[in-house]
Amino acid sequence: MSEDQSPSVVTRLVPGVTILALIIMIASAIFHVVSLSPEEAPPFDRASAPTAPDYAQASSWIVYPETETAGGWERPWGVDLLIYRDQPDGFLGGWNVPLDWSGNVQISDDETSIISAVDPQHAVYLPKRRHRSSLNGAAEDQQLAEELETEDALDSADYYLQIENRQRGIFLTGAGTGVDMSLEVYNNRITETLPYADLIGGLIVLPGRGFDEAILPDWSSCSETLGIYPCLLDLRGLNGADIGSEVSATLSDFSSWLDDTAPKPAAPLPPMEMIEIAPINRPDGQ
Repeated sequence: MSEDQSPSVVTRLVPGVTILALIIMIASAIFHVVSLSPEEAPPFDRASAPTAPDYAQASSWIVYPETETAGGWERPWGVDLLIYRDQPDGFLGGWNVPLDWSGNVQISDDETSIISAVDPQHAVYLPKRRHRSSLNGAAEDQQLAEELETEDALDSADYYLQIENRQRGIFLTGAGTGVDMSLEVYNNRITETLPYADLIGGLIVLPGRGFDEAILPDWSSCSETLGIYPCLLDLRGLNGADIGSEVSATLSDFSSWLDDTAPKPAAPLPPMEMIEIAPINRPDGQ
């Protein structure tokens, strides 16, 4: 007597049910991804950009000297750090980050280490700028947002050079996207402009996100410069006190080099005091 080898109804249903379940799972996953994906970023509109910084106001700086710095005609020769920080994470409310957004005002650990380590004769300037945000969109919109950020970086440099520099030494400093901004300042405001071209010590690269290293100038290392400026101090891979000590030593070396080799600028004349002269009363006819 032969046995019936035909599959049961349940067995025949298993492949179909399995395929149906897989289709439902795939469709659910696709719906989940689509529903959670950010909406397409709107086109860049300069009219809706955050309010521009006014660098004559302290509110447009994250770090700014509290007292007037000594000019380059004094000894020891003071050196300023002009720092451009990396792009902050997390802002998706527009193409450019507002100046007062929380990620744009906090002082990082590396910046704290530098501020606490540099000698009082030196000074730190850390301007705010309207960073290009983390939005993803058309390449043209990203470029326009970055151009707005670059304008702010150059404007901050203009204010610093014209009002605050006082013929002191200068080190540009950047992390991540701030390296790009530092080199924009160097190429467009310093390299061919006296006296700043004679006062630039170089570029300090702080830890941060990656950037196109092809933009770095072909300068010698500041730790091996032997009096050749401008130089490059690459601090990626360091943190905390090590960063502070390296920056402090670099500023001190450049200050000494300026005092030993650079012509001292003349101190500005004191402001003229106006003296009122009484009119002369002459006798009639004279």
